[in-house]
Amino acid sequence: MDQNKIGVFISDQRKIKGWTQSQLAKKLGVTDKAVSKWENGLSLPDLSLFPPLCSLLGITLNELFAGEKIPEENLKEKTDQILMEVIKNYLGYDKKIPEKAHTMDDSPSACNALKVCHVSKNYQTGPDAVLAVNDVSFQIPYGSFTGIMGASGSGKTTLLNLIATIDTPTSGEISVGGQCISALPEKDKAKFRRERLGFVFQEYNLLDTLTVYENIALALSLKNTAPHCKISETIQDLSKKLGITPVLDKFPYEISGGQKQRCACARAIAPNPDLILADEPTGALDSHAARALLDTFLMLRKDYGVTILMVTHDALSASYCDQILFMKNGKMETSLIRGEKSKQAFFTGILEKMAQIEGGDPYVS
Repeated sequence: MDQNKIGVFISDQRKIKGWTQSQLAKKLGVTDKAVSKWENGLSLPDLSLFPPLCSLLGITLNELFAGEKIPEENLKEKTDQILMEVIKNYLGYDKKIPEKAHTMDDSPSACNALKVCHVSKNYQTGPDAVLAVNDVSFQIPYGSFTGIMGASGSGKTTLLNLIATIDTPTSGEISVGGQCISALPEKDKAKFRRERLGFVFQEYNLLDTLTVYENIALALSLKNTAPHCKISETIQDLSKKLGITPVLDKFPYEISGGQKQRCACARAIAPNPDLILADEPTGALDSHAARALLDTFLMLRKDYGVTILMVTHDALSASYCDQILFMKNGKMETSLIRGEKSKQAFFTGILEKMAQIEGGDPYVS
């Protein structure tokens, strides 16, 4: 799958319609920047945007992935070819059986990094109340890599904010590492986030006035539990594992997006948090850097026992997880556990689940 070719194809089809990037963005409910990224080959549209994008441009999903119009007589053959190319190019041939994934509700609480119990969140907008999260319950065991998927407006970002103590649930309880955080006083929330959570954002959120080394050291210094010599040792160990040793003395604006995101991973894991929250971490990366980041998450899980909760629209990124939670209209609609499936089979299963939830066909021709 040639991301640059797809971008040029989207651009060409948009121009045939006589639309500007802004006009297409408005029709899809996305930013101009998002459309620009697609057309420049920097990213692909979210999974939920494929059907409306294809409908607007008058193309099929297969043509979108191929980056070209497909004659009717070649459609069936090209469909299978494109699907396999998408899977192989992005996921490779990984058939390794992962560690046994826990189910959502069969683990004792002592083994859970995160427990969400009947959590709801209401927002009052004038006379109306919006139920952004509706009676959500699930558990995440230590050492797991869990994804939350759903279309825009499904409630996944609101749920992540509740877990991060950025917002407070209207009802229900959230526990991280056995500590109930639902009613945590405001004065204690910053300390909790600093010591118990790690964050990996789409836009990196590194401090440009500090070097990479200093960005990572700051996270350890704020926790205030490690001596200076230990901080240096931790940073050197992590940087070697993450392949960022050569850029430790550089500033964020001097390194690539992929390197920035690996630095963000080092900063997140350095204080040894109970849980890392990743919000669309591959959204600002090209496909190569995105794969490298997801491989980094797998390494952190395997070598450091890190627990990761990742919000994503992207089925390809989600296929790296142990298990996926699917949200729709604020509710936890269903879940999917990888178990012994290959990455390719898990990816296909994710597409099928998404199609069931959205009421469509995973392989639109």
